[in-house]
Amino acid sequence: MQNDMMSAIRAVVAEEVGKTMGRQVELLEKIAQFLGIEPGSAPAASAPKRTPVPPPASKRPPAPATAPKRPSSVPVRKWVKPEAASKPTRAGPAPQKSRGRPRAAGRTATAAALSSSPGPETSVSYELGQEVRYKQGRGSFSAKVKSIDAKAKTVTVERVSDGKQVVRPFDKVTPA
Repeated sequence: MQNDMMSAIRAVVAEEVGKTMGRQVELLEKIAQFLGIEPGSAPAASAPKRTPVPPPASKRPPAPATAPKRPSSVPVRKWVKPEAASKPTRAGPAPQKSRGRPRAAGRTATAAALSSSPGPETSVSYELGQEVRYKQGRGSFSAKVKSIDAKAKTVTVERVSDGKQVVRPFDKVTPA
C-alpha cells in the first residue's frame, strides 16, 4: 500500500516537473545520454520521453554505461624514486641528520667555545681617532674610532661620510 502511494506521488511529481521544466528535462536527458547514463534509471522515469536525436557524424558516440576495464596483461606502472649517483664516502660514521631546532645545550656550548677562543682580530688594539673601515650589511664604510669597549669586544666608530656613530664588534672593524 505504501509503495503504491509512493510510486503514485513520484509519478505526479514527475509529470508536473515535466510540464514546468520541459526544456531543462530535455537538456538533462541529453547530458545523461552524453555521460552514458540510461534515461530509464532516473527517478523521473515516468516523465514523457522524447525521441533522442542521433548525434552528428563528426561527434563521437556516447560512452558505454560501464567503463572498459584494462586487460590484466597491461602492467601497472608504479612511481619509483630515481636513485642518486653514489657519492664518495668519508672515513668514519656518517653524521646523523637532526630535524627541527637544536637543543639549547648544544647552542650554548658552541657559542661558549667560539667566544673563548681568541681570534686574530681580538688581538688588534684600536686607538681613539684611528681611521678604520667597518662592515655593516652589504656595505663597508670609512670611520674614525670614538671609543673602545675591550670587555664587550666592541668599538664605537663615527662614519666619515655622515657622522653617524655606530657600535660594531672587533671582527667587523679593520684598520684602514
